[in-house]
Amino acid sequence: MLLKSPTLKSPSQKKFLNSINYFRGIAIIIIVLGHCYDLSHWNISNDVEKIFYSSTLNGSIYFLFISGFLYYHIFYHKFNYQEFMTKKVKYVLLPYLFFSTIPVLLTVFLGDGGEYLPSELKHQPLLAILWYFLTGKICHAYWYIPMVMLLFAISPIVNWIIKSKYLLKVILFSIPISMIVQRPIDNINPIHSLIYFFPIYLLGIWSSIHHQKIYAYLRSNNKKIMLLLVAIAIGAIQVLVFKESGNFNKEFWSISVPDINLIQKILFCFLLMSILDTYEDTDIATMKKVAETSFPIYFIHPFLINAVISVTTRLNIDYEGNFFTLIMVTCLAVIISMAIAYTMKAIFKQNSRYLIGW
Repeated sequence: MLLKSPTLKSPSQKKFLNSINYFRGIAIIIIVLGHCYDLSHWNISNDVEKIFYSSTLNGSIYFLFISGFLYYHIFYHKFNYQEFMTKKVKYVLLPYLFFSTIPVLLTVFLGDGGEYLPSELKHQPLLAILWYFLTGKICHAYWYIPMVMLLFAISPIVNWIIKSKYLLKVILFSIPISMIVQRPIDNINPIHSLIYFFPIYLLGIWSSIHHQKIYAYLRSNNKKIMLLLVAIAIGAIQVLVFKESGNFNKEFWSISVPDINLIQKILFCFLLMSILDTYEDTDIATMKKVAETSFPIYFIHPFLINAVISVTTRLNIDYEGNFFTLIMVTCLAVIISMAIAYTMKAIFKQNSRYLIGW
């Protein structure tokens, strides 16, 4: 059965998984696409467009799912907390500080403090700087780093859950909690975000443990099609019944409809995971390059998008976009981000990992 405990492999038996690597490449493209709607000038209006819009947002779930999968596959069996956290500080936190420091200083000292900064901090620059670094709100994508560093920090708790017999029970218990609390408004609260995304990370770990049985169970195309149809139906319910499009966001204790978008993305995780498994032994060079530069793309693309939006606004350049405009600007954002990443890699060589995470 699918839930039977597996025989754990030793670290030496672990192999590089092309399919999960391709999943990482697809995940960053979806995340960039979700950030390109404003740049594309696509006026989302009818219900079909809203369902598509909602289905393409919340892409961070894919990153958390993959992170959990790879945590178990790579780190768990030879886990050393100090070594693990040292690497995360070097290759995750330092690039975050590298990209955030100048924007934070400019916003605090030369700007008005930014629209999200609490009013009581607008005249306290040191606290304002600390607030930006702790929330990641200087850039609309950077909230992820404070949250994921908290997640890495509680790895001993994660390991305890894995070693216990309660991993699946914890996942099934915490997913409804995530649906109730939803994502924080403006992604400002990293602890709130951690509570929301934690079961997805655990689900990635569970999927890594049971991946062979999951692949076997979903090998049938009929099951893949059923996953897709149910996911689309959930998107339709979100838009047509709950009258919500995009992400679900609210204050932690406020009452609202459940975040069914979370369930949709979980289904998409299993769908993509099972589809990409069929390409495990296929060499897709382009997707490999996107995957290996996924972290630099994540750090770089918001600045590209913001720069283009700023220029077009200043020059009063206006245009009416659509689905094809969205795809075009997404591809350009990914390609240019990759080009910048490769340039920085060529300049700084191995030290580039401290700057761009690659």
